[in-house]
Amino acid sequence: MEALFQKYQNVAEFRLIYIREAHAADGQRPGRIGLQLDIKEHQNYEDRCNVAERLTQDRKLTMPVLIDDFENSTDLAYQAKPDRVFLVRTDGRLAVAADRGPRGFAPALKQCEAWLETYAAQNEEPPLSPAILKAAETRSKKRDSQQSAPTKR
Repeated sequence: MEALFQKYQNVAEFRLIYIREAHAADGQRPGRIGLQLDIKEHQNYEDRCNVAERLTQDRKLTMPVLIDDFENSTDLAYQAKPDRVFLVRTDGRLAVAADRGPRGFAPALKQCEAWLETYAAQNEEPPLSPAILKAAETRSKKRDSQQSAPTKR
């Protein structure tokens, strides 16, 4: 992601959003980085901010980093766990929406790079692919049906 930022930072805005730590050293599924940097489960928003700063420094990230609120609003809205990559067009529609998890990360970065390369060359946003449009329509219908469904008490 940092390499894409370095290459295309003058073409598009980039934001990395740090969410709840999935692999804290004291969590249910400790991960290598969590153990190596002794990252603990966040007890409050200040903890989350401090860990985000440590990870930014450890990974030598220069791209802008935002931090999800302690209610995990961004994580929940985008189903961001464990890793997600999104490329949002200027009209607010998603041009790239990665599959969840580590398997979706690398392919999404390739899709983002192809989109950014086309955008840089043409100086206009590439059209959305039929697959992206169909996926958006499916998500929209699902969201509409969930919103119109009666709530159970």
